[in-house]
Amino acid sequence: MKYALHRAGDGRWVHTWVRQSSIKTADMCMERFRNTIFGLVEEPTKDAASLGTVCHAVAEDALTARMDEQGEMEESDLHAAFDYYWADTVPTIERWESYAPDEAAQLGKEKLSSWYAEVYPQLWPKAVEHYFEVPLIEDDERIVNLTGTVDLVESDRLWDWKFPKRDYSRNAWEYERWDVQSIAYCYALGIPNFSYAIMHPAGVGRMDLVRDQTHFDWLRTKVLALCRYVEAMPTPPWVLGDNGWWCSEKWCADWAHCKGSNERKP
Repeated sequence: MKYALHRAGDGRWVHTWVRQSSIKTADMCMERFRNTIFGLVEEPTKDAASLGTVCHAVAEDALTARMDEQGEMEESDLHAAFDYYWADTVPTIERWESYAPDEAAQLGKEKLSSWYAEVYPQLWPKAVEHYFEVPLIEDDERIVNLTGTVDLVESDRLWDWKFPKRDYSRNAWEYERWDVQSIAYCYALGIPNFSYAIMHPAGVGRMDLVRDQTHFDWLRTKVLALCRYVEAMPTPPWVLGDNGWWCSEKWCADWAHCKGSNERKP
């Protein structure tokens, strides 16, 4: 079991699980959140996530070279780097559910070409794949640090790359209202401007968001409620979020032992 929660020497709770991805998981299903933060279920390696990881690695190489003044990578260099990383990644993929291997490779290079043509020219990196750990809540009962990794830090903007199957920039209003990732990252780095670049099969979408103290106060309130729930350690299962697309065998590694075990088999 991972130590997502322990006591400090002064008796206060110390929460080590607080990342934007964990907060979003709690929004979907508290039982999956419990399994995630305590490491009770191992997620299989999937093709779509692996493709995104490789594309991120290539973008990181290009931006690091620019930041360190090592010379500019050409589009052909990005494709060569993709082939190198992808060859090592394919044997580790446990579930092919979105693409065939050759299809994924072609799509990955097409998405990187779109990123290179439409996003890369405007970027001036100050930090690439920047890890942070900053205080979020500290009171008489608990210590809570927020952790995460930002894809790209500029002097006045944070960036995150997405390589999905669809363009969800058309749902920008949803992200403007309640996107946790942008709020968490802007709080941590003290930079109010956040952009998603979304490399989908038809091109590139972009969402620009601005975050302020109102969003940061909301984040603290949300995380504090989760911390109190975790500290109480209710008897499992925790509240089931079984009313959405995420409650399925495809999207949840614990589904077969949770709702799936109770569904009538044909």
